Amino acid sequence: MVRLTHLVAALTVVGIPFLGWFVEGWSGATTLLVYWFETLAGSLFVAARILVHRRVNPRRGHFRYEAASTNRRSPSSSSFLAGFLMTSLVFTAAHGVFLAVIIFLIGRNDQPELAEIDWRSVGYACLMVLGILSVDCVVDISTVRRWSFWQIEQTAQRGFSRVIVVHLTLIFGLFGVAISGASSALFGVFVVLKSLAALSFVLPQWEPATPPRWLSRAMNRVPNVHPGKRFEDFWAKDRADESARRKRNEEPWSVGRR
Repeated sequence: MVRLTHLVAALTVVGIPFLGWFVEGWSGATTLLVYWFETLAGSLFVAARILVHRRVNPRRGHFRYEAASTNRRSPSSSSFLAGFLMTSLVFTAAHGVFLAVIIFLIGRNDQPELAEIDWRSVGYACLMVLGILSVDCVVDISTVRRWSFWQIEQTAQRGFSRVIVVHLTLIFGLFGVAISGASSALFGVFVVLKSLAALSFVLPQWEPATPPRWLSRAMNRVPNVHPGKRFEDFWAKDRADESARRKRNEEPWSVGRR
C-alpha cells in the first residue's frame, strides 16, 4: 500500500508539469516555477519525516551522523535534520534567484513567450502538488516509527537528488535556451529527462554483494596503486565499510545523551 502510494504520488507530481508543458502550452518559466515549488515543498516534507522519526525512534545517525564518504570515521557534530535542511534550502533559494535571472535573460533574448508566467496555472499546479505531497507524507508518517535510520537516509537522499535534477534542468535547459537563443523544443527535451530522472527515484536500489563479472573483468585490467589486489577486494571492503557505517548510525540514542 505504501509503495503504491509513493508510485502514484510520483507519477502525478511528475505528470503535472509534464502535461503543462506538452499539452497545456505552459511557458518554460511557468514550468520551472512549478518545479521549484515542488523541490521546496518536497524538501520540507522530507524534513517533517526526519523530525518525526527522530522523536519516535531516535538513532545515533540523527545526532552524530556518519555520511557515506571516505571519511567515515569522523561523524558530524550537527544533526542529520539540520544538515539536510541547510543543504537543500540553500540550493532551493539559489534556484529561485537563478530562475529570476534566467527569466530576465529570456525576456531580453527575443523569446518573451518562454518568459511569460501564467500565475493562475502556477497556483493551481502548486496546490495540486502540495496536496499530493501532503498525502504521501501522511502515509509515511503513519509508519515511520518502524523505519530504520537507513530508510530515513534514503528518503533524504532522494529528496536532495530531486533538488539537483532541478538545478541541472535550470542550467542546461532554460539557461541554455536563454544564452543560445535556441528553440523552445530544446527545453522540452530537458522536461522529459527531468521527468524520467524523477521517476527513477521511486525504483528500488540495486546493491549487489559482489560486482558484476563483466565489470570485474574490465576493472581488473586497469592498473591500480595496490598491486595484487583485485577489484572484487576493493568492492568487498567498500561494502563492509558501508555496512559498518549503517550499523553505527542505527545505534539507539538516549534522550539525555550528548
